[in-house]
Amino acid sequence: MSVNDAPQRERALDPARSFCVSAPAGSGKTELLIQRYLALLPRVERPEQVLAITFTRKAAAEMRERVLAALQAAAAAEPVTGPHQQRTRDLALAALAWERRQQWQLLRDIARFNIRTIDGFCNTLTRQMPILGRFGGQAAAVDDAGELYLEAVAGLFAQLDDNRPVAADLRALLLHFDNDWKRLQGLLVAMLARREQWQDYIGLRHEPGYAEQLLTATVETMVGDALAALRTALAPWAEELLALQAFAAAQLGRESPSALPGADPAELPRWRELRQLLLKQDGQWRQKVDVRQGFPAGRGPQQDWKARMQALLAELAGQESLREALLDLEVLPAPASGDQGWRLLLHLFHVLPVLAAQLLLVFQRRGEVDHTQIALHALQALGEDDAPTDLALRLDYRIEHLLVDEFQDTAINQFRLLQRLTRGWGDHNQLNPRQPRSFLIVGDGMQSIYGFRDANVSLFLRAREEGFNGVLPEHLELNCNFRSQAGIVAWVNRHFRQAFPARDNSVRGEIAFAPAVATRDASADAAVAVDVFTGANSRHREAAFIGDEVATALAQRQTGSIAILARSRGQLQPILAALRSRGVNYNAQDIDALATTAVVADLFSLCRALANPADRIAWLAVLRAPWCGLLLADLLRVARWGTAGQGGSVAAALQHPGLLAALSEDGRLRAGHVATALQQAQRNRDRLALRVWVEQLWLQLGGPDCAVDETGLHNAEQFLQLLEQADSEGRGLDIPWLRRRLASLYAHSGDPAARVQVMTLHRAKGLEFDLVILPALAAATRPDERPVLLWDDYTDARGERRFLLATDDHSQPGTPGLYNTLQRVRKRKSRAENARLLYVGATRAVQRLQLTACLAQDTASGELRPPSANALLHPLWQPLAAQAVVHAGEEPQAGQDSPAQNPALLLRLASLPK
Repeated sequence: MSVNDAPQRERALDPARSFCVSAPAGSGKTELLIQRYLALLPRVERPEQVLAITFTRKAAAEMRERVLAALQAAAAAEPVTGPHQQRTRDLALAALAWERRQQWQLLRDIARFNIRTIDGFCNTLTRQMPILGRFGGQAAAVDDAGELYLEAVAGLFAQLDDNRPVAADLRALLLHFDNDWKRLQGLLVAMLARREQWQDYIGLRHEPGYAEQLLTATVETMVGDALAALRTALAPWAEELLALQAFAAAQLGRESPSALPGADPAELPRWRELRQLLLKQDGQWRQKVDVRQGFPAGRGPQQDWKARMQALLAELAGQESLREALLDLEVLPAPASGDQGWRLLLHLFHVLPVLAAQLLLVFQRRGEVDHTQIALHALQALGEDDAPTDLALRLDYRIEHLLVDEFQDTAINQFRLLQRLTRGWGDHNQLNPRQPRSFLIVGDGMQSIYGFRDANVSLFLRAREEGFNGVLPEHLELNCNFRSQAGIVAWVNRHFRQAFPARDNSVRGEIAFAPAVATRDASADAAVAVDVFTGANSRHREAAFIGDEVATALAQRQTGSIAILARSRGQLQPILAALRSRGVNYNAQDIDALATTAVVADLFSLCRALANPADRIAWLAVLRAPWCGLLLADLLRVARWGTAGQGGSVAAALQHPGLLAALSEDGRLRAGHVATALQQAQRNRDRLALRVWVEQLWLQLGGPDCAVDETGLHNAEQFLQLLEQADSEGRGLDIPWLRRRLASLYAHSGDPAARVQVMTLHRAKGLEFDLVILPALAAATRPDERPVLLWDDYTDARGERRFLLATDDHSQPGTPGLYNTLQRVRKRKSRAENARLLYVGATRAVQRLQLTACLAQDTASGELRPPSANALLHPLWQPLAAQAVVHAGEEPQAGQDSPAQNPALLLRLASLPK
């Protein structure tokens, strides 16, 4: 091991102290967690008193297996190589000696390893206190709670006909949405899914007036904090700036300021005048001033003042964070209780508590809860700080040491849980300095990429700075990269430094870049390549290039594992086609939606037809499916049958001799095949389980013969399992439920053992590959829509967490208002997360990193146009522009990389009955 961070790693094993460890990509943090866990075992009376928390089942299983493997290897006296393995061995031997003395039998009873996921731990708490949890010990947690949210909203809408006070608020909300109840439904469902953020402020324990007062106070605090921070940032130039502003005011006939504006929100107009002096209309620093800003041309003193002003602007030009703070001045809000957006908020303050209560009723009726509710109930089971429950007191006795992995992915509920688990630890440590309780939290803010799951990187910074309940951690930084070769590490250090903020900021949720030190030598070949495609058909040529790169790497056998990682699934589709056309064996994880596969689409049409004889589209799809393949002329006759006076549904028409006689001879054979199968299925409808019934019909129709390969049968099995689940829940053929469930499932695609893995960047976190290809880096996401509602956490300058909520007030972008302020915060966080997402992708590479992008060229100069601000490549483009290899637009030659015919479609056509 390199000695660069060896002292920090050894320091983190001190069981008497608490630590916050920043562990960047490839730093070997899992081994550090295992060593810390082993070091803590001899400090406790029972192994359950050491609790290790992870965020995924895979991570928990890996940690448990590696701890057990270390103990087993020590018990068997297996040889070790290197000082790092020897350190693990020493810790394992000490743990085994203590284990034998305490008679734990850990090697036989691995359930005593208290290594859990955060959701699993919350489940354990709620089962121990079912009454406080409100739903008992038998409630099941569901991953997709959309059905439960919809049922709760339906219960809320049912109150529209009542004379309850909430009915008037609901009618006002519907009026705002032009009676588009589905749009309002979508808004309320989204609010339920993230209710842990607002329930403490707008929940059942508070009157709506409390929420209004709290929001007003929060807005005032936010504005005051922003102005105070800006005043501090300008302090080095305050004296000169004040003198220049006074001169300009005198020239323009305005009142000269005696001091810089203060932090009172009432000072906003003066701050905006200062912003106009320093920044141009487009938000960039002024490079020169003239008479319009109060600095006329001339000689003598006037010229001196103008030169001084331009000198100050030149000095400020590199202060990017200061420029952004000045830009924020234009949208900083002042609460206005009379505007439309504010009135809409008041209606929501009345509705949301009732909606939360409706959801609790749904949970009780269904015996199902979402993971958010489990976390909320776990907090309730532990009690408030001034009134801990018996369970909290028992846990306080049991848990002595805490380890938390991937802390940068912590959400607010999980953070609160840790606060309650460590309640009283500071007082205990003062009374028992020889047996202190401790925690170790490990994370990497540069890899915080799960904002869409409510992960808040500010919580990592807050825990690092403040600790928990009086226990302050020592901050340790690891810097060794054991994964990537030196060329990749150097490239990442050089280019990502400027893509990240200059310093950490817990209030804004900003993370500075921390360089790594490579422990592996650089390879002879180039570590990183950047290829840009321009002109016609650039996206297809980019996919063809990637296909060639992968095929070449596989043929040369110089590269082991290969990964193609993209931001979205849609960006991977042309690349998959290029891989297929070259015969490359790959495994694509969660890329193709299950509902879009041919076999499942046909099965779903069959279920729709069985559920509703009047669904003409579904019945016609059944007749057009490859198990029947009715020709278009015959299909038209069937479609016209019910509209030409014959009447009846398509299902009834298939049994009518007149229709069969109207079909061609080929059509009668095909339709008769389907009609016979349907007749037999109708006779068995109530005699068989739902899955068995549909599956038997599908088999009789010849559905399995229509699958292109075994993958299609795997996809069909996923769909049939959904029918089995629907039957067990008593739903029957519930088509809307099936459609919603299908939307969250993905098709089986490829060989899991293939050397080439294709996945999204989010899914690749924690993995490593010899060659990593990052495509479509200049592709921009869809322009930010203007949602009806925006909300966000806000941590004030004193570290107190608050909540901000704003509705669309239809104001122009860039004008003062809470909505525009939150919109700007949202964009800033999104772009910061984009930089972190690209960092995660780049640091997956072991030997080689390939970046590709499609960019437009300026028609006049021929220069490449920079990627848009929300593209992944944007923060790195300026230094990469000179490094990129540009592939000018050329039409592909005939027969090369032309869109391949769909083999699945060809085989389906070939499977039609002759």
